Amino acid sequence: MKKWLVGAMACSGLLLASCADSAEVASTEAGRIREDDLYERMKNEVTQSGMTYGEQMLQQILLEDILDHAYGDDVSDEDVEAELEREAEPYGGLEEFEEMIAMQGMSADDVRDSIRTSLQVRAAISDSVEITDEEIEEAYENYALDSTVAHILVEDLELAEQLIEELNDGADFGELVAEHTTDTGTLETNGELPLEPGRFVPEFEEAALELEEGEITQEPVESQFGYHIIKMVEMGEKGTLEEERDDLEAMILDNYMQDQVVVQEAIGELVRNANVQISDEDLTGAMEQFMQPAGEQPGQEAIDEDMLNELLEEEGVDQDEDAVEEDVDSSDDEEADVESDDAEDESDE
Repeated sequence: MKKWLVGAMACSGLLLASCADSAEVASTEAGRIREDDLYERMKNEVTQSGMTYGEQMLQQILLEDILDHAYGDDVSDEDVEAELEREAEPYGGLEEFEEMIAMQGMSADDVRDSIRTSLQVRAAISDSVEITDEEIEEAYENYALDSTVAHILVEDLELAEQLIEELNDGADFGELVAEHTTDTGTLETNGELPLEPGRFVPEFEEAALELEEGEITQEPVESQFGYHIIKMVEMGEKGTLEEERDDLEAMILDNYMQDQVVVQEAIGELVRNANVQISDEDLTGAMEQFMQPAGEQPGQEAIDEDMLNELLEEEGVDQDEDAVEEDVDSSDDEEADVESDDAEDESDE
């Protein structure tokens, strides 16, 4: 009996010592918060997705490690830098881009990390899907190579309609861009930017592809960013399907990057082959959603939306700065689609 008591007291003392020795992360006059306290709270605090904060964070770390192990050699520093320069181009270059993201508390290295992970996800999807000839032929039909468009983005419908009238009466497009557009990323180019299918919100791309060279949309084009007036500045010419095949496949792959089910299945296959072992019983649910193929998990969500955005976020910057480009990881679009689907389901009922 005494031995048991001594043992219990010793154990209790060790636990108290462990808690007291835990590194301090914050303090107030009311007391100290230590790493153990934070860790326990994160393990038990449930997010809107149903996972705890600890499970979400562990999931992100594990996915990044698994992707880097599988595709780290496939994504070079040069690949990351090239993509970073491409992302920075609409903002006037890398220096201006770094200044802009610094205002949001980020650095170029943060963006590089996001780009690297995104390119690794892209490599996983490329290995997971088979692009058919039918897909390539359909993409070729809608392919506009090296076309240049210009747009004016405003928040008010009446203003957009007024600007279209002014343009029809001979107003200079560039001057109206300088005076009215809210898309600061295209101010220096008089609203002009290359029309690269797959990089724009669907409403914008569809309206632009219907225009002839020199033509302006006669109705404002509404998107989540506001109202666009679009002008086809220069129509590009495309080569044969075989000449454009590589670019077409890249464009189709971009579209797959927007499909949560495709992304989950590609990443899930990697996870299931990674022999994931989670020692902390409170966190064992972190990778549960990847343990079976997506088609065999009825009623379960695809990859957690916040986590998908973390994995696919290429820029991590305010989309208002480059309003017409579609974000790889764009949760607003996905939420709108979900709400629309829910509304249709209710209507059917």
